[in-house]
Amino acid sequence: MVRIEKGSILIYRVFDIAEEVNLSRVEELLTSEGTRARLRFTLTPRQVVIMRNAPVTMSLGETDLTLHNKSLKVEAFAKIWDYGVLSIMFQVPIEAGTDWDALVETSARLETDTLIDEAARFRAQELMNLVRPALRDPHSWQELEDYVIYFFEEIKGIDKCSELLEKVDVARLILSETQTNLSARSRQAILDEGTFQYAENDLTVIDWNSAIVVEPSGKKEVPEVIEFVLTHMMEMRYYDDLLDQKLGTLYDSIEESRSRFFSNRFTTLSREASARYIEFSEFIERVDNSFKVVGDFYLAKIFRAAGEQFRIPEWEANISRKINLFSNLSELLQGEVNVNRSLWLEITIVVLILFELATTFAKFANS
Repeated sequence: MVRIEKGSILIYRVFDIAEEVNLSRVEELLTSEGTRARLRFTLTPRQVVIMRNAPVTMSLGETDLTLHNKSLKVEAFAKIWDYGVLSIMFQVPIEAGTDWDALVETSARLETDTLIDEAARFRAQELMNLVRPALRDPHSWQELEDYVIYFFEEIKGIDKCSELLEKVDVARLILSETQTNLSARSRQAILDEGTFQYAENDLTVIDWNSAIVVEPSGKKEVPEVIEFVLTHMMEMRYYDDLLDQKLGTLYDSIEESRSRFFSNRFTTLSREASARYIEFSEFIERVDNSFKVVGDFYLAKIFRAAGEQFRIPEWEANISRKINLFSNLSELLQGEVNVNRSLWLEITIVVLILFELATTFAKFANS
């Protein structure tokens, strides 16, 4: 029987907290006398992902977390990224000797446990309050991104990691499925698209809402890469929602302006559309420049695979399409502005002609 002898469940909650973050200022704020005792900066063994600005990473110490009516002491960690994302991670230890079925039951309970969200929101808000002076345009978007990684360091009952795929139902854990018997096709689809292995003693299986990582060394490089992509998706979701709001407001303003004769609001709307187009274009460029994966090819492969599972290319394409709408709207509104200007010019000319004629007739009548 397969049993987990050493491992942990990494529970992620990711938030968008600002447009940008001054990471140097964050470090200053978090190392002040008031926060030094509560927070501890952590360092990665080696930088496998090169970013324009590496995130500020810290340990939040032990925290109380209630999982399926059981109170646990778990380690909490946080990362703040310069593009305005904050991730909270709870590291829940797996009890030695836990069998696969028990782990699947735990995963199903994690799927429906809203107390995790509440605990993460509390820690995120607490941290956001501490670093607020370092945030540009802070906001409280209520959406979050959640993810779970089952991180195994020691497994009994297998000699090679590839045997794990044969001896247990990996897909059940990935999908937190306890009620339905998955079809062979469903299981195979997850394994075919998301399974990666570098050596005989490691294994990674990635899906859209959870992953399994086997790493005997205990290094969390693969989880860090997955977390990195997760923050990317969070930013895409935030800007996609923001674009929908701005486009809706812009459409309403256009309709309102069209109902007014000789409305001069088209000039303002045209400028707003142009400004939004520039703003969102800069966002795409900033994100693209922030995400550069180097190091060994295996981690680069994990990075690309996680991006595919999270549908990052589709999010980017959708945002680019909406950004182009802003560009087209800007041109359309500028055309309306030019038409209005021409119309006002023609009216002014007609008024001047009529005034001239009226003056002439008045002079003739008086004479």
